[in-house]
Amino acid sequence: MTSPYGPFGNNDPQPWGQPSAGTAAPAPQWGAVPPPHWGPAPAPQWGPASESRPAVREPGQPERRRLRPGGPARLALMIGGPVVALAALVVVLGLTWPGFLNRKVFDDGALQVGVTGVLRDSYQLDVTGVSCPPEQPVRVDERFPCSVVVDGEQRTVTVVVTSGDGRFEVGRPQ
Repeated sequence: MTSPYGPFGNNDPQPWGQPSAGTAAPAPQWGAVPPPHWGPAPAPQWGPASESRPAVREPGQPERRRLRPGGPARLALMIGGPVVALAALVVVLGLTWPGFLNRKVFDDGALQVGVTGVLRDSYQLDVTGVSCPPEQPVRVDERFPCSVVVDGEQRTVTVVVTSGDGRFEVGRPQ
């Protein structure tokens, strides 16, 4: 029996791969692999190809070192990136976390007006001048002196901070 794809089964009088009796073609050698026809690899080209530039350094010529692409810029990014990130972190923490860079201090003018009010209202004293040290921290139990002029005489009062929102007590003038 024959098939459009060639002989099928053992009906073929001629085994596969064998030349027919009337041909003189030699039998192919199935296990033999021809040797590859490879040549030496070409020298690597760095940069644009040029006819005038030799690919290999000639003896007696100084060696030219080339930087890797992006070498100094990459190094600057590797060092500068973390430095910028750290600076940004310090700024963010400094502006948001109380006590880091954002210290809570008394307003000098408001403090002097407050001390004057307490001395006039609570002690019924005639106060003509108050001078407190600048930028006093708003911390509970913080104590600091203020100079006052009461009835024309220079005196000192002690101011004690009683709460974190800026409330304070004023002692009797000494």
